[in-house]
Amino acid sequence: MSVYRVGILGGNGFVGGELYRLLSVHPQFRVEFVSSESKAGTLVEKTHKAFLYRKVNPKLTYAKLSELDGQYDCIFSALPTGVLPQQLEHVLQHTKRIFNVSGDYRFTDNNVLERYYPKSVATTQQANSHYFIPELSEVNPQATVVNLPGCMAVASIYAIYPLVLHSLIEGHVFIDAKTGSSGAGKSSGETHADRVNNFRLHKGFEHRHVPEIARIAHTYSSDALDVSFAAFSLDIARGIFVSAYSVLKQGVEESDVKKAFFQAYRSKPFIRYSGHAAPGPMLKTVHGTNYAEVGFIVKEGKCLSLVSIDNLLKGAAGQAIQAANLYYGIPETTGLITEQEGIWP
Repeated sequence: MSVYRVGILGGNGFVGGELYRLLSVHPQFRVEFVSSESKAGTLVEKTHKAFLYRKVNPKLTYAKLSELDGQYDCIFSALPTGVLPQQLEHVLQHTKRIFNVSGDYRFTDNNVLERYYPKSVATTQQANSHYFIPELSEVNPQATVVNLPGCMAVASIYAIYPLVLHSLIEGHVFIDAKTGSSGAGKSSGETHADRVNNFRLHKGFEHRHVPEIARIAHTYSSDALDVSFAAFSLDIARGIFVSAYSVLKQGVEESDVKKAFFQAYRSKPFIRYSGHAAPGPMLKTVHGTNYAEVGFIVKEGKCLSLVSIDNLLKGAAGQAIQAANLYYGIPETTGLITEQEGIWP
C-alpha cells in the first residue's frame, strides 16, 4: 500500500484544521508540512481542539509558506482566496499537484474572475487547473491545481443536478441557501452577538457561487435556465441547508423526478438519497460527516429539492480528501467514514 507525503497550506484555519484532523487518520496520506504565517513555530496539534486528548504527530510545528521545501506527492491548500496564485510558482517547485478549496481556480474566464474573484484575477490563468466535483467530474491526470467547488455551490449543485441532467425542468430556478458561521472563517469580523438568536440575509443574487451553479446547469442541459441564488446566515456553527425551487416541464411526473435522483446518486457513496423530502435532509444527521443528504417534493408541476451538508467537510476538507482519493486510485471513502456519524438527538 502506497503512502503519500502531503502538506497543508493555511493549516490554522477551520478548513485547514479539519484537513489535518482527517488526514491524521488516513492510512495513505502522511502530513509532513503545515503552514501558518501567524502560528509559525507553534506545535500544530496544540492549536486544534481535536488533539486535546490524543496526539498523532506531537512534534510537528507550523512553518511559514516561504519555508516549504522538499518534495510532496500533493499539497492541500486552504489559503484565503487570492494567496495561492501569488505563491503558485513556489509551491509547484515542491509538488506536482495541489488540491485547492479556495475560489482561485474555479474559473478561467476573466470577466467572471473580475466580478467574483478580483483578488485572484491577475495570475489565475498561469495554472493548469481543473474544476472537480467528485460525484460529477472525471479525473484529469494533467491537472496541477485541482480546485474544489464552493460549499454552498456544491450543495446547490447536488439539489438540481439530476433535474438538469435528465432535462426535467425549465425556466427559472431559485436557490435558497442557509449557512453556519464557520463558513466565514476564523478571520471573520462577525461576533457571536451578531449571529446568536438571529437570522438574516447574507447575500442576495450577487453571491460568487452563482456562476458555479449556472455553469453546471448550462453544462448538463440544452435548455436555457435562469438561476437565482440567495444566501442566509444561520445561528449555528456549521452546516448548509439548500432549498431549490424549480418548474417541471409539461408532462413530467413525480416518478420521473424520483427516477432521475435515484439514477444520479445510486452509486455515489457520500450522497444519501431519501427519495422524498419528509423527514428527508436535515443538518443534524450530516454534522461531522462527509455525507450530503438529498430529497425532494413534487406538487402541481413544481419541484422543491433539498440538500444538507457539513460545510467544513463535504463542503471543503472532506471533499478535498475525497478528490485526492480518486486522483490517486484510493477507494473513495478511505479516511472519511471512520469519523463520527451525525449525533442524534
